[in-house]
Amino acid sequence: MFRSPLLTLVKKEVKGYFDQPATYIIIVLFVAVISTVYFRTAPILGEASLRPMFTVDLVIDQPSLPWLLAVFVPAATMRLLAEENRDGTLEILLTHPIKGWVVLMSKFISGFLFVALMIVTTIGIPIAVQTAGDLDVGAAIGQYIASLFLAASFVSIGLFTSSLTRNQIISFILGFAMTMILMIVGRDEVAVTLPAQLAALLQDLSPVTHFSSIARGVIHLRDVIYFVALISTFLSATFLMIRGRTLSHKSTQYRNLQLGVAGLIIFSVLVGWSGTTIGGRLDLTEDKLFTMSPATSQILAQLDDILTVEVFESDEPPPQIKLVTRDVNDFLDDFVASSDGKVRLVKRFPADNEDEARKASLAGVPPVQFNRQSQSELQITTGYLGLAMTYIDQREVLPFISTVDGFEYRLASLANKMLQEQKKTVGFFTGHGEKTAAAGFQTFAGLLSDAYEVVDIPIEEDVAPDLSGIDVVIVGGPNRHIPDLAADALRQFIDSGGQAMLMIDSVLIDQSRLIAQPNLNSFGQFPAEYGVVVENDLVFDMQANETLSFGTQLGSVFLPYPFWPRVPVVDEKVAGNVSTALMPWASSLGIIEDARTRIDVIPLVETTEFASIDFNYGDVRPNSPTLNDPVGINQVQSLMGVAISERQNSPDDSSFRLVVFGTSRWLMDGITDRSQQNLAMGLNLVDWLAQEDALASVRSKAVTARDLLFNSTTHENVARWSNVAGVPLALIAFGLFRSARRRRFGMSQYGQTSASQSRFRLRRRAKPPKDDEGDSE
Repeated sequence: MFRSPLLTLVKKEVKGYFDQPATYIIIVLFVAVISTVYFRTAPILGEASLRPMFTVDLVIDQPSLPWLLAVFVPAATMRLLAEENRDGTLEILLTHPIKGWVVLMSKFISGFLFVALMIVTTIGIPIAVQTAGDLDVGAAIGQYIASLFLAASFVSIGLFTSSLTRNQIISFILGFAMTMILMIVGRDEVAVTLPAQLAALLQDLSPVTHFSSIARGVIHLRDVIYFVALISTFLSATFLMIRGRTLSHKSTQYRNLQLGVAGLIIFSVLVGWSGTTIGGRLDLTEDKLFTMSPATSQILAQLDDILTVEVFESDEPPPQIKLVTRDVNDFLDDFVASSDGKVRLVKRFPADNEDEARKASLAGVPPVQFNRQSQSELQITTGYLGLAMTYIDQREVLPFISTVDGFEYRLASLANKMLQEQKKTVGFFTGHGEKTAAAGFQTFAGLLSDAYEVVDIPIEEDVAPDLSGIDVVIVGGPNRHIPDLAADALRQFIDSGGQAMLMIDSVLIDQSRLIAQPNLNSFGQFPAEYGVVVENDLVFDMQANETLSFGTQLGSVFLPYPFWPRVPVVDEKVAGNVSTALMPWASSLGIIEDARTRIDVIPLVETTEFASIDFNYGDVRPNSPTLNDPVGINQVQSLMGVAISERQNSPDDSSFRLVVFGTSRWLMDGITDRSQQNLAMGLNLVDWLAQEDALASVRSKAVTARDLLFNSTTHENVARWSNVAGVPLALIAFGLFRSARRRRFGMSQYGQTSASQSRFRLRRRAKPPKDDEGDSE
């Protein structure tokens, strides 16, 4: 039966790995360190992602997987060829009718399989995270694929350094030094100290750059080409070292081998470097964050003329914005490709061109300064990354693009803005204790102003407000009586097909003493006219809540605060692709059954099953007696936000849209800083009210926050220790079992064989030869 020499050698090498105790020590240490670091940082960040595990930030006391690979892979590969060189078995192996590349690839594949197994043993971490949050599985797959590419390149480096020496320790030191140098030169801290062109070259040649790109969850063809080129470069150099041991260095064959390998190395380096200009990518993220959404294409389809996008960027971007520049160019290429010829892209490089610099200045795109350390002194360098969009006689500008997060929405909103003859108007009631665009909702209103006209609606006692030019009205938690004239004007506005967001604070909070009291002027009777009742209570959740800092006599302490529950989002079509929202000091909502015949109800946010209602609120401290025994009739899943729309009798009828929340605090500046998902949901709800559904669909892609919420301390401990201790103990048990099995199998096989041979020899000695007996007779 034919057997491939490659497979035979791979099986031999893999078996050799697991016949050594050091193998299990390496894997156990690797898994234990990764798990310990992750579960020490992830609960603090509160995000259900693997970013702390795959970050390329170098923190000595919190090493991530890429940096641990730079240590453990040289340790795992140091014996592959150094041991063969020391024992003299490599020359013997090469004298057999086995091609040199077969020997080389068997070493590489076996080393890669071992390191891949090391990485796979961490799979318990994403499984544990998934039990406590909504992990982006696609992004996690991308992170593991990036790790495998990085591991393969490190194995090729370790194989090369192992071929240089007979000493395994020297091989480890050389491999460790080489991988660390390649990693470090790609760091921004190093790049900013170098000239721009040299820094760009080193970053392109560093695996850190390409690992970071794939680890986001998007596989670029250029990154794959880079890793293939890097691996082939070191494998080619290793092949030269292996074959050089069996050839005379003065022979023509050896010189031809040198030239061939040198040519292959140069070709691989050039392909890896020039491959940065190659397009093509696969977006694995769940929300397709790096792929243009169909909603943007729908907006571009409305263009009646050419939309010109002028990009002003540096030909050699500063290291701080190099990756952002690459991603922006990738997305703009997609932006143009999906426009059916209605978008024209013009790239300008004003850094070294006075005419282009003048155009950038006229367009409103200024140069941005960046720090660069050179020759022990701080220097300032400038760079460009902005764009201007021109459509007919309108012009919109993004002066500087610091991140690609939300970049598609910014482009789509600007295009949509230029398509509209007049932006829609969002008005905030003011004058009776409401949060407004100028006080309380500044961040929210500032982002709204990108796509809408944002105005105040002053409410006076004897004058009805003019709502004729308003598209969406926002009432943000009044605490003083709103005059009847203003209520009548709002009622007439809604009944005629208007849109409004009503945020009702049934409870007032004294934040200095953490005392709650009823809000007698909450305006809560108004949404009841349309079928939504805001209850006079407070909702708290003992499991899904925010952790806050509280002052004590001994200093500040962090405590879970159930009166700030984390509430799951029920309807993502209206609220956008948002998983949870933070609802501080909120009241529950109810729907009047008789109203369901004339309205369609869309639940927006609803508490978990661990939530309870405090009807007799007062003490809202974190150690309130109310929180001691929440189980009972008060423990109920509660609705906290709802959208309603009037049912149409005919398609031509105008119908109102209304959004109601049992608190206005969820959109306040301090809360949105803590929970960006609140901000995204608020903006999406305004888009739904204004019937700008396409913009809401695009904006949802910018939401990346995923909360990590363990159900209990037991749940967190099980997740932590099953990875920190459980997986290493399982590996140790497997190693001991395999060692005992090998020992027993070896003794049984070889012991029985030796005994049989001994008995055979004894029988031979005891039995006289037949020929001798015949002669004697």
